[in-house]
Amino acid sequence: MIYLDYAANYPAKKEVLDEFVKTELEYIGNANSTHNAGLASKNKYTEYDLKIKKLLQLDETFECVYTSSATEANNLAIRGIVESYKGFGNKILVSEFEHNSINATLGYLKTIGYDIEFIKSTKNGIDINDLKEKLNKQVILVITTLVESETGLIENIDEIRKVLINYPNTHHLIDATQGMGKIEFNYNSLELFSFTPHKFGGITGSGVLVKKKSTILTPIIYGGLSQSIYRSGSTPLGIIASIYKSLEIAINNKEANFKKTKIINEYLLTKLVDKRIKINSFNNPYIVNISIDGIKSKDIVNYLTDNDICVSQKSACSIKNTPSKSIMVLYNDKKRAFESFRISLCELVKKEEIDIFIEYLMRYINGKI
Repeated sequence: MIYLDYAANYPAKKEVLDEFVKTELEYIGNANSTHNAGLASKNKYTEYDLKIKKLLQLDETFECVYTSSATEANNLAIRGIVESYKGFGNKILVSEFEHNSINATLGYLKTIGYDIEFIKSTKNGIDINDLKEKLNKQVILVITTLVESETGLIENIDEIRKVLINYPNTHHLIDATQGMGKIEFNYNSLELFSFTPHKFGGITGSGVLVKKKSTILTPIIYGGLSQSIYRSGSTPLGIIASIYKSLEIAINNKEANFKKTKIINEYLLTKLVDKRIKINSFNNPYIVNISIDGIKSKDIVNYLTDNDICVSQKSACSIKNTPSKSIMVLYNDKKRAFESFRISLCELVKKEEIDIFIEYLMRYINGKI
């Protein structure tokens, strides 16, 4: 199998699984219990929590809410903000590049009276002038991604934050899922951000919402005592241990992994020289998005799948067999959007795998199947 869909899922690392198993076996008490086994688990939770914040270079004004996914983290952030701060306004601004976990949540909020408006985007990211025009005192939340998942476009978050600083009642959520552990970024400058470790070697079923302690959320999961007032339920200590270990490995190897991935990216691009191939992506080595003139993406993706080569028509959680929303935004070309698909890379990809992918790709393009 040739796997080129690392933006959808990265295989769990053995060290991460070992940390998970070790923690589950050694800390058998519920961290909410008051006996010695429970206290030992609670102390271990505190240790991991501090280590995670240190890895992210967060100061004492932040707290982490451990969730089942970035989807849950995004839901908690969005619904938690609007419920807690609805007295300040009912308008939400969102970029055109967001994940379905955000768009679907906003779709629900629209049905109950919230005003949802998209911020225009360009090939450089959010149109800052459009953001300025649409901001007003009724805006309680702005949502932007750090790295767009289909093209790898990296948003200029610092410029967005400079605009929002003049709106103290406007909160800002960043979906950092595709950037975490891959690109250099100062997370300490943010208010709210979400990510999931299964994109860089963690376990599927884990997620994190990081927030300023001063930002209040209304929970979406209610129940008994837990380590966070924002998410009830028994503390998933093994999962939190796995989050720590996957973050530690990704962050400590970030520079080396970036360089290795860039070499593979450049090698791939030298092979994609056919005049029928359009490159839709940008300067992020982890994601290459292409369109092939005259070939619908679903057909080429199905062909590659039949030959045990894994690429993605769009992001994994998108509606299938529809034009790429991101390509439509960037190029305003429905045909190009229907023909686009994503190849996502990492340091694990070998040149030999790229050669096999290119062989089958060109075989299909040239009608030699």
